[in-house]
Amino acid sequence: MTGRATPTRNVDDPLPSWSALVNVYQSVLHDVVAALDEQAGMESGVFSALAYLERAQPPHRLPMGELQRSMYPRYSQPGFSRLVQRMEADALVERRPDPTDRRATIVVSTRAGRKQFRAANAVYVATLRTAFGRHLRVDDHARLTAILTTVSGRRAGKS
Repeated sequence: MTGRATPTRNVDDPLPSWSALVNVYQSVLHDVVAALDEQAGMESGVFSALAYLERAQPPHRLPMGELQRSMYPRYSQPGFSRLVQRMEADALVERRPDPTDRRATIVVSTRAGRKQFRAANAVYVATLRTAFGRHLRVDDHARLTAILTTVSGRRAGKS
């Protein structure tokens, strides 16, 4: 025995917790998508792409392939390419050659893209507070975050 505790895993019936998670996610997502469209004038796919660029390290830029993988399965490769083309036509992003790999392209958010993202993000956060956040106490949020972070970490390690 190593002395380490082995996590208890009851996978006999994951359906109730999974269904509850999906039901909440879908209903909140519906509210968020509608708010982004109506209040920020931004398609949710554009918002998601700009959010990934905002969180990137270094900020505001990602290799196109990495951004596309982040957006999959929502966007196929051709659908993602069309999304980036629309965003480029709207001056929200620019495509630049990757200085370390001539075959690759970097997607970079523009100043206008970052400004529109900040405005849309305020709508996003306000909608999350109303559609999701207000239904839980602070300690509920902390517990839910810990549980979902554990699942995410275990999936990443595939344990």
